[in-house]
Amino acid sequence: MQTSENIRQAFSSIRANKLRSSLTLLGIVVGVFSIIGVMTALGALTNSVDESLSQLGANTFTIKKWPSIQMGEGDWIKYMKRKRITYEEIRFVRSNAILPLAVSAEHTYAPLAAAYENEKSDPEFSLQGSDDNYAINHNRDVAKGRMLSPDDVQYARDVTVIGQDIVDRIFKHGEDPINKTIKLNGQNYTVIGVLDKKGGGMGASQDGFALIPITNELKHFIQGEFTSLQMTVRARTKDRLDDTQDEVIGALRTARGVKPGVENDFEVENNTSLTTQFESFSKYLSYAGFGISAIALLAASIGIMNIMLVSVTERTKEIGIRKAMGATKADITGQFLMEAIVLCELGGVIGIAIGIGLGNLIAVLIHANVYVPTMWIGIGLGVCSLVGIVFGLYPALKAANMAPIDALRFE
Repeated sequence: MQTSENIRQAFSSIRANKLRSSLTLLGIVVGVFSIIGVMTALGALTNSVDESLSQLGANTFTIKKWPSIQMGEGDWIKYMKRKRITYEEIRFVRSNAILPLAVSAEHTYAPLAAAYENEKSDPEFSLQGSDDNYAINHNRDVAKGRMLSPDDVQYARDVTVIGQDIVDRIFKHGEDPINKTIKLNGQNYTVIGVLDKKGGGMGASQDGFALIPITNELKHFIQGEFTSLQMTVRARTKDRLDDTQDEVIGALRTARGVKPGVENDFEVENNTSLTTQFESFSKYLSYAGFGISAIALLAASIGIMNIMLVSVTERTKEIGIRKAMGATKADITGQFLMEAIVLCELGGVIGIAIGIGLGNLIAVLIHANVYVPTMWIGIGLGVCSLVGIVFGLYPALKAANMAPIDALRFE
């Protein structure tokens, strides 16, 4: 009963001093919002990355010139000096490695505008050059039509398999895209297939691209002598991933003329390595969120103590009257301590709501799933309570130790 009365009095005091309380709350809101917002956005992005990696497959790895995630500038020059990975080198690996289930050459080109008759998109899509093993390595199926064939790649045909986002954008009247001629950045292509819909992943839609033969992309869109390709490899089973990776690395080193004892001049990435890289990247963002929160909460804590000291001074006579009517030191301490806790928790709830809202807004913008960081919500509320107790205790004890006679005489 005493606790509920203390809470009621705390809200009455906050309402009586709206401006002062609001300014004090602001620091708590910023501190909690910053860490909850960062953790919400990171959680959404992490889930998206995990989902995309699971779709890629635990027995799949990629080889490229540059790492997907790079922290700092220490190895930038080393990566830049690496030789590009060529289509001929990937073909050599594909012909000489016997353990892989599939080896595909890949390159992404962007931005891409698609057009069909009078419908033309903005340059909002991407172009994926690959070969007949793309579907196996990326777990993609066609909803209608067919996938790229070896002949399409060998003869660099002007054919494409398009994602559902492109279909929705340029075939607005329900036309069947198969065998229609569309323009990709002004170049004519015959649609031979439509990919199954995947939705969001890795911070972007997985349906906003057109797939063409890698040989055709090298012919019309990119200059092979200046462009490094990516090689994606799928092992037959997860248990044979390491052996397959070793064989492919050996074949590629042979194709590139890397001498024994010299480190690889290319990057090998699988689910484990990508997850490790992303965790390293997200760790720094977490540190930034903690730093901002700590500074804001420290400033807010000083404000909480200040407002409580002012409140004790303003209500000196009230304290004297309560003591004269039999209120104990514990009663007075509980009253002012609860007021500090309520003030902090109110700021915490507002900060959590804003943090979750803004964090998930970022998640939606990068095509990630909505995420609610339940653990961090609990931590945030716990920290708010701790701040209220620690920085509200001194003013509360000051009020409790007032002599009733002195308090009643206070003007």
